[in-house]
Amino acid sequence: MGWKTWAVALLLATSVAPRPAAARGPLRILGSDAVPLFFVRDGVTTGFCAEIVKEIQRRIGDRTPIEVVPWVRAYRTAMAGENVMLACPKRTPAREALFKWVGPVMETHTYLYALRSTGLRLQTLDDARKLDGILLPRAFYSYEYLERAGFTNLEPVGTSRTMLTMLLAGRRQAMVTDSEQLPALLAQAKVAPGTVVPVLSLMSTQSYLTFPPDTPEAQLAPWRHALDSMKQDGTFARLTRQWLHR
Repeated sequence: MGWKTWAVALLLATSVAPRPAAARGPLRILGSDAVPLFFVRDGVTTGFCAEIVKEIQRRIGDRTPIEVVPWVRAYRTAMAGENVMLACPKRTPAREALFKWVGPVMETHTYLYALRSTGLRLQTLDDARKLDGILLPRAFYSYEYLERAGFTNLEPVGTSRTMLTMLLAGRRQAMVTDSEQLPALLAQAKVAPGTVVPVLSLMSTQSYLTFPPDTPEAQLAPWRHALDSMKQDGTFARLTRQWLHR
């Protein structure tokens, strides 16, 4: 092989090879606005997942700023190959190979919801396929799940608040969200509890902290150890009671 051919081959190889996480720049920690898990109050990032991350950071001496951005942006940033830790995404088969997973942090229960006033009753996923449209946030795990299940009546929206607004206005019959997030979502919209009710259970999933798939285990170990220590010394249980009332 001539030197020019060798140089071209080397250039192509290095341009397509994935860069180690450390070579992508400093770590970024991203979470999306989802009360009571991750949100900004009085200029301070807080919520169950945020406080878990901050306590781990305190224990391992990490000072990475925590950023609150729309979920679609956070997910796309992580998928674009940046050195990103996502706070509390759901672990699903479709995402398994996309990240390194630290956790679990929490378990959530996902339902199809409708306005109580409509009297909607569903028994199976096939019943849900017949609805005139199902609202759910774009790029959420629930969207991936239902899309893979063959649903063709999904209507993705930008945020959970938009989804609720459209449901309340009668734009669509149903929406998808977690039972853990619904009370705060209704409170933010000043909607009385019980206005929106579950009509079909969809799944239970676990949330984790995620890192790029090629992150060395040595970089993950302090995060894993700190989370395990929190679970052992009662800190994790205290935060769970405080934020999730469990």
